[in-house]
Amino acid sequence: MKKNSIPKQLLQAGMTLADRRYRVDEVLGDNGLTVTYKGYDTFRKKVIVIRELFPQSILNRDMDHDYKVECKRLSDEELFHSMKEHMVRRAKKMIGLYPVEGIANVLTYLEERETVYTIEEYVEGQTLEQKLWKRHSAKFLPEDLLQYLLPVMETLIRLHSHGVFHGTVYPDNIRLTGDGKAVLVGIMNPMEDVAAPQLGDLKIRRDAYSPVELYVPEAKRGPSADIYEVAAIFYRYATGEPLPVYYDRVNQEKETQDPLQMQTRVMKFQSEAIMKAVSVYDFERYETMQQFKEAICPDDVDYEQLNSSISEAKTFSKEAMWYKHQKKNRNKYIMAVAVVLVVAIFVLGPALTEVGKGVLINSFYRRFSEADTAKQFVMVAGMSKTERDLYTNNYVDVDRTLSDEENSEQMEIKYYDFQLEKYITNEKFDTTTTYYEYMKIDYRQDEVWVNYISDAKNVQTTMKMTPNRDGKYEVKTISVDKYGKSEEEIIYVNYTKK
Repeated sequence: MKKNSIPKQLLQAGMTLADRRYRVDEVLGDNGLTVTYKGYDTFRKKVIVIRELFPQSILNRDMDHDYKVECKRLSDEELFHSMKEHMVRRAKKMIGLYPVEGIANVLTYLEERETVYTIEEYVEGQTLEQKLWKRHSAKFLPEDLLQYLLPVMETLIRLHSHGVFHGTVYPDNIRLTGDGKAVLVGIMNPMEDVAAPQLGDLKIRRDAYSPVELYVPEAKRGPSADIYEVAAIFYRYATGEPLPVYYDRVNQEKETQDPLQMQTRVMKFQSEAIMKAVSVYDFERYETMQQFKEAICPDDVDYEQLNSSISEAKTFSKEAMWYKHQKKNRNKYIMAVAVVLVVAIFVLGPALTEVGKGVLINSFYRRFSEADTAKQFVMVAGMSKTERDLYTNNYVDVDRTLSDEENSEQMEIKYYDFQLEKYITNEKFDTTTTYYEYMKIDYRQDEVWVNYISDAKNVQTTMKMTPNRDGKYEVKTISVDKYGKSEEEIIYVNYTKK
């Protein structure tokens, strides 16, 4: 984001906090939960980071009254209060630990404009992601990665010992300073509330790095998330492929390949350490970061011998001595772990699948509602049967031997509720309240009907799935506002079906 191009709903350059001590200069990032600004401490004369708690899905900004924030709905006030409490509690903990080596330390926190701000150290340098992308090789030796990630793991071990976990250990949250040190940034997000349904599909989660507990509201979040994320970085850069998102792994729609099977330069014990650490369920991972560190980087491995062996073979599968002993001692537990795993899959699998579907549905409707009419047509025109079943009322694949009325009786007609961020049935569809916002997409054989219904306006869009003589597709939109004023628009979309 360029300097001076700050969105109007965020704090603007030149605004100050703490009686003009801290000045906002530019926006560094916005993950949907907190906004990070580059700022300046006018008292100490140094650059700092200002982090503002501003979950935009539940908050509005009153730009006429010092940019104070307020909840969009009364029902969200309890959640926002919880988020403020968690952020203050985390800030106090980090201030009490100051200084922590290997992390952008928290200097103080403020409660202004009805929300919470933290003042943190600014770390100059490139991110680990930027550093690794400069390398020509798509795959890295674990030893290359360890030189950056071992200091990060040591830092996390210290934090975990004090009851603090990071939650967003991603390559772009690891900064490499000019003197070669790896420093973690971004620790002040209130991760306890990250999976609240009201917050929607936050950018703070990364499908290739975030564990399942960051998506499931009732899940317990803690150090195990950091173990998963560090291992996901190893997986991404050792194999050249991102780790599949958790719901694909639960559904077994996308196989999680062992790095050892992917023509990588990873030893067998390292591959198994990574795979254990990225287990979908937290009870299958290592209990501590120290255990993971010792598993992937044991003291008794001769890495010089390893590097010379790598030049002769694409995969180095030699087992370290400690690993052989450990494997013997571990065999007696395999049956018990297998039983627990089977039970967990049968008990938790369906629930995780539904959570995964919810994430996909929310993402689709958010993108669909923000797209223009032509883009909306493209989004629906190429849908597979699976996508039609997930995102629409699918009349294409119904039983053709039944009448439309009979099919409608058998189908559960669904509306997407933008307030609840989930589907509701016809029985719960309600336009008598003060504020409502729904969307219904009916996918038929030759047409797609999109109905947007809100307290402000109703919009009916009809998309013809059969092209005209010119090969274009007709899309007709009729919009009626709350005063009864009607507008009609017809556009023609160029589209080539794949």
